[in-house]
Amino acid sequence: MLQEFLATLVGALIVDPLQAEMNERLAQVRAPQAVIADVRTCAEASLPKLAERAMAEPLWVVTTTLDVWTGRTAPEEVLGGTSAQCDGAIKAARVYLESRGA
Repeated sequence: MLQEFLATLVGALIVDPLQAEMNERLAQVRAPQAVIADVRTCAEASLPKLAERAMAEPLWVVTTTLDVWTGRTAPEEVLGGTSAQCDGAIKAARVYLESRGA
């Protein structure tokens, strides 16, 4: 029950804002829809692992939420490393973001 609550909290405070920011940045640089969809899937798939981390490190939730909301932490820093799928999606997104200066 607590893990479900934390997953909802992490989703609302961290994953959803990160996903929205990545989608906006990728849309601005006209990245292919497949790349945007991969990032969206990555964000959704990362939720259980991030919820586990939240249970193990409650302070991480607070600091990461503040960093995300203030823009001090880039989405790829939080989502990267949560799974092999996310690593590939973030790498593909970075190619478009860096090549177009976003």
